[in-house]
Amino acid sequence: MLHCPQCDREMVEVVAKAAPGSLIQLDQCDKCGGIWCDKWELFPVDGDEADRLDPLDENLLRDSSRVQKKTLYCPRCADELALLADPILPKDIQLCRCRHCDGLWLNRGQFRRYKEYQKSTRLKKMSGEKIAAKLPEVYANPKSWVMTGTKGIFAYPRGAEEDEELVGKSLAGAAKLVLQSLARMILGI
Repeated sequence: MLHCPQCDREMVEVVAKAAPGSLIQLDQCDKCGGIWCDKWELFPVDGDEADRLDPLDENLLRDSSRVQKKTLYCPRCADELALLADPILPKDIQLCRCRHCDGLWLNRGQFRRYKEYQKSTRLKKMSGEKIAAKLPEVYANPKSWVMTGTKGIFAYPRGAEEDEELVGKSLAGAAKLVLQSLARMILGI
């Protein structure tokens, strides 16, 4: 069993629907509500699962207790989790990433925010009619599916082609991370 990085309790395994029609096993803390996603598990999870896995709890919102600002460690490999600095993601989405195993930790509310951002981005790139028109093509063509996963095999259709501006931002962000890592290694930080 994995232990919660935030409150050090055993997490429970939860099953989430993924696109299209497969299931992914995630780990969730039943105390703080945080969710651990192994490498590649967050992205294909169905956006509607946020209502079930990360519900709005009015009693917790009224609670004056604050999340402790402490160093979080990966429940898989015990490496320190770092705040993911992706220039494409909005500032209110804070994902903690393990640099060793590429898992992601999402505090309560972050899963919902990420899935809402993912859904809005898809709708901006492709209208509902285009998505509905593309489904038969995707299901009929097995070569358009990608098989991946860390705890089991799941499949999802390949995403739409990215525009050059988005690819440029991603490459710039990746280059910045590489340079930061090199500077830290040189300085011994």
